[in-house]
Amino acid sequence: LRGIRTRKLTRAAVVSYVLARPVSSNAHPVLAPLTALLVVQLTLYDTLRSGLRRLASVVVGVLVAVGFTAVVGEMQWWSLGIVVGSALVVGRLLRLGEQILEVPISAMLVLAVGGSDVAATGRIVESVVGAAVGMAVSALIAPPLYVRPASEAVQSLAAEVAEVVRRVSTEVAGEYTREQAESWLRDARALGQDILRADRALDRAESSIRFNPRARGGRYAGESLRSGLSALERAAVSLRSICRSLTDRLDREYAEPVYEPDVRAALCRLLRDVAEVVEEFGRLVGSEVIGGGPRDEALREALGRAWAHRNELVDLLRAGDRLGPDSWELHGALAAHIDRLLRDLDSDVRAELRSTWPTGSVRVRPVQVARARGQAARAQVARARLRRTR
Repeated sequence: LRGIRTRKLTRAAVVSYVLARPVSSNAHPVLAPLTALLVVQLTLYDTLRSGLRRLASVVVGVLVAVGFTAVVGEMQWWSLGIVVGSALVVGRLLRLGEQILEVPISAMLVLAVGGSDVAATGRIVESVVGAAVGMAVSALIAPPLYVRPASEAVQSLAAEVAEVVRRVSTEVAGEYTREQAESWLRDARALGQDILRADRALDRAESSIRFNPRARGGRYAGESLRSGLSALERAAVSLRSICRSLTDRLDREYAEPVYEPDVRAALCRLLRDVAEVVEEFGRLVGSEVIGGGPRDEALREALGRAWAHRNELVDLLRAGDRLGPDSWELHGALAAHIDRLLRDLDSDVRAELRSTWPTGSVRVRPVQVARARGQAARAQVARARLRRTR
């Protein structure tokens, strides 16, 4: 990508200089290649936005300078402040964003040569040529797509979440200590940084898709990755709540400081399955946008095992006197957070979401759409039965 970007910038600068020479009054119209270099961005959408804003900034700056020269005349120290201030105000009113400084810069460059019509026209012409060449080069020479890096970032986040869950599942099998429980919480909270990195990668991918002719078959890749990232973010929040519940267990007065051995063993098995669910969900999201099509059989199987072990855990928490007045709230909170995590990563819900996208986005066939809707309906009935049995 760096080599492609270097070639783009070089060609944009040379072509804009060559095209600007016949139409500019300047023998060396360096403003055209300068504008082209500043316009070319990482994605085609950013290049188009930067080019249009830069053109607007230059035109506004030139008009401010020409108008000021017509009223005041020669630039003085006090008039410079008026020009810069008024140019910035106009730029803010037009919402020119990061290109706002181009307004006073253009105005000062024109005023430096006395505000002549030749200088004003030359500034606009060279900027138009440079911006047009920069946008054309970005559109014609391999406009980059950042879908794969974003997909890898989402899958990496899923792997990080699964790693934390797997660590908790291993250590919870024994009589874990407060130090261990607090380290689980720290690890779960640290996932926020991984979420931010994935979010930045996804922002770039969504920007690279817009107006990009190479993204014709994957317009909904951004929606797929965004919904997958949102699901994993909610799963990370549920994981923090699970760790909080396990830590709160140490703050209560029980005969044993942690859960009994049979409960810990069941919880260990369940959390191992949960880690597998998280990893398979990340792979499923990746297969939607990069692979040959959505593959959710592995996720569906992992979810089936997780729900079976979840029911086993709930049955153990209900046995005997474990639902006493001091413990029912804590048991219910732990089960509720686990349920919420599994529901957020449900394969049938994911398939139902995919069925609302055009088939060209993730290569979903009509048969898959009908099957997904039937599976989602059956999953909804099953979850209703689970709620009634609690």
